[in-house]
Amino acid sequence: MLTLLQKLVRWFFMRAENLFNVAFGEKINPFYHLGTISFWQFWLLIGTGIYLYIFADTGVHDAYQSVERITHKQWWAGGIMRSIHRYATDGMILTMLLHMLRHFAYDRYRGFRWFSWATGVALIWLVYASGLNGFMLVWDKLAQFVVVAIAEWFDVLPMFNGTLIRNFIYQENVTSRLFTLLAFIHLGAPLIAGVIAWVHVQRVPRAHINPPRPIAIAFTLMFVVLALVKPVVSQGGEADMLVVPTNIAFDWFQMPVLALVYVVNPLYVWFGIIGGPSPSASTKPCSMPACAMTSTCLTNAVTAAAASANARC
Repeated sequence: MLTLLQKLVRWFFMRAENLFNVAFGEKINPFYHLGTISFWQFWLLIGTGIYLYIFADTGVHDAYQSVERITHKQWWAGGIMRSIHRYATDGMILTMLLHMLRHFAYDRYRGFRWFSWATGVALIWLVYASGLNGFMLVWDKLAQFVVVAIAEWFDVLPMFNGTLIRNFIYQENVTSRLFTLLAFIHLGAPLIAGVIAWVHVQRVPRAHINPPRPIAIAFTLMFVVLALVKPVVSQGGEADMLVVPTNIAFDWFQMPVLALVYVVNPLYVWFGIIGGPSPSASTKPCSMPACAMTSTCLTNAVTAAAASANARC
């Protein structure tokens, strides 16, 4: 079964690579540089992230206002930087996944390559978690959804058992300490990712960390054009734990796991990620869409807080 899956994925990559060879030539075929393209997007994230951090505040009410100032009052710099930061994160996740699939398809994850494979998988999850953490720092309605969804997802674990969501039942429960923690994570995660990325290439013969210049320029220009054509903006106003977050645009590159939390038993999501036996079906998700489900859980938690403070559907 595994061999058949490898053959199927390998067939896709061979067809795509041949097509791109005709269009771009072998030297600048993006499929041959997925790893270095991921590195280049990481450098873009570092550069734009430093700029945004200079102007961002981390207070409970200052966070949203500072992001709005960055986005609109200096759209020509901060607004573009914010959009590039977001799109480069999506792009990095995509190219890392393609890089992993390509090595799987060509059976390049065994033997001496197992170390690079293992560190690469860890790196993908670290970048993914850092991306979700970045959404929280904006503190708009989308950030509210992300925070509550992650809290509910972690709350199914026995070590938490419904305690995390208590921090988001009332608006006054959310303090500036949360944003200090979020900012610390968002600064620390890229540093750890950089170390793991360095370790990742140590066992790779003739490893490069930058793509050919034409590819680097093309990807950078692509993100700039995206930032101008479809700039990233906050959604729904500042987060308010007593108001239902509705009509939010989902980022399907970074949030598919959070959508699954409200479609299947959250424990199934955990076991699907880390592997292991299926959990019992005693914990059931709500049957509503993700945004409405989050609000329902939140409303139920407010009603039941005096009794149990356990916000579950």
